[in-house]
Amino acid sequence: MKYFRPTLLITPIITLLPTIAHANMGPVILLEFRIHLVFLTWIIGLGEGLLLCAFFRAWKIHPWRKRIFISMIAGNITSALLGMLFIKSRYAAQIMGDVTIENLIPAFWTMVYVTFVLTMIIEFPFFLTALYGRKWLIPKTVAATIFVHCISYSLLFFFYLGEDSMNMVTELEVVPASTFEMKEDYNLYYISPDGKNVLRSDLAGKETEVIATLDMDGIPDRLCACPRKVIEEIKEGAEKGHQKPIPLSYLQNESDLYVLMYVNGAYKTNILFENFSPSSALKIWDGEYEGWWDAPTEDDYWRFRSFGDAERWEFSSIFWAQLLVFRVGQGHQPYTSEKRQSGFTKESERSTGTSYWVHTPFVQWPVRNGTHIAGDYGVFLLGKDQICIMDPEKKRIALIARGFGPVVAKPPLEEIPEAINEQTVNEVP
Repeated sequence: MKYFRPTLLITPIITLLPTIAHANMGPVILLEFRIHLVFLTWIIGLGEGLLLCAFFRAWKIHPWRKRIFISMIAGNITSALLGMLFIKSRYAAQIMGDVTIENLIPAFWTMVYVTFVLTMIIEFPFFLTALYGRKWLIPKTVAATIFVHCISYSLLFFFYLGEDSMNMVTELEVVPASTFEMKEDYNLYYISPDGKNVLRSDLAGKETEVIATLDMDGIPDRLCACPRKVIEEIKEGAEKGHQKPIPLSYLQNESDLYVLMYVNGAYKTNILFENFSPSSALKIWDGEYEGWWDAPTEDDYWRFRSFGDAERWEFSSIFWAQLLVFRVGQGHQPYTSEKRQSGFTKESERSTGTSYWVHTPFVQWPVRNGTHIAGDYGVFLLGKDQICIMDPEKKRIALIARGFGPVVAKPPLEEIPEAINEQTVNEVP
């Protein structure tokens, strides 16, 4: 046991490095990497050592046996740490290129092959040390490295991936956005990938136009929309210290468009357009407005916003990046029926939900800014700059546009006015 003490002392220290070096990684993949570093490196190292001892009959020679096990464990710890540093480096980004749902699968397999070869290169000196002193050292080391890694890499492959790690593109068919048939007309508003402009298009990603330039102070986080009557009710509730329930009927009201900016360590909503739409979506729970119309993107998950016209499906997302869809039980409708609007408050019965996500060691895309539209489609931000639409009934998904902070709204009754020149900060709490 004394021979393993240096490795035991180093492992907890190395475990802290991912928190510092990869603070932008998803919490689930970071947890998996820590488990890998603390436990799997030892398990795989011991397993690889057993294989080498069996292949080269090193059981009876104590110095060789000790060297083999120490070398394999040290090699696995080194390759785990260097591999994670590589995955988050610019070199890996250059190899993968611009990854979207449309090319994720080939980019993923490219990285699997690259990291497999890289792992063998990193661990080759450790195999060389373990087998040092044998005849035909280099050929035997090369053969042992390839054979052992074909076995051990399969364990890591299933640990990190499982069967659902990127089922958003394996279980859903990736199709063009134009194949989605809209039951109602909608406009999509979003911020350009560079954060400089506000764009408008249809939900097929066509007829795109710049409608505003973001030349104000701060960093844009997302666009927000809210009916004016809801804003008035929120202000009145803040003044009285008590917020009364806001009914669904307030959805059908003139709505204003805002941009949420991060300025000097705080989020502020700046108005862009007044009365830009006759109706905008809100988060609804049990037939009433839930709140969070101006939540930052990081916190903008859970139930999707809705126009109150959902039929058979419900959408939500969770902090861990999953998209959840539920089929509503027969005979029930989710927060849409006249019963709901007239005071019926029983929560809809739902069948078992299905979760979709993209959660691999190479790419982790959270789901945020979701909106549920007519036809039971979900529109949401995937990752940093993919605005997607999903059909749970036909199991389809499409990339609408590249950008962030999406807002889906009904088309204006008349052309929206020019953006307000003098930006004012909305003080809604």
